Amino acid sequence: MSTLIIGFVVAGVLMIAEYLLCTKLKNPLWGGIIPVLILAGSIFVFVSGRIPLTRNNLFPFVIVNTIFLLNWGTGRDKYKKLQQAEMDKMKAKDIE
Repeated sequence: MSTLIIGFVVAGVLMIAEYLLCTKLKNPLWGGIIPVLILAGSIFVFVSGRIPLTRNNLFPFVIVNTIFLLNWGTGRDKYKKLQQAEMDKMKAKDIE
């Protein structure tokens, strides 16, 4: 039970770090580091044979990778919206 709690804590910290990397930094690759590492780790776990490649074992890895990749995409969208809002503010000040 404690390993499950530790897993959720680690996933939460990684999601917060990815969110900050996606929304605060200009280059989109910084936010993609964590999802790519998770994808590479998932592939490594199955290729190395540490976990057998079955539907029951594959499903959680697919869910985690999907969540992190979608989080990356939504973080970049939010970054673009924040940048656009800042540009609109600057244009409004220039007009005044």
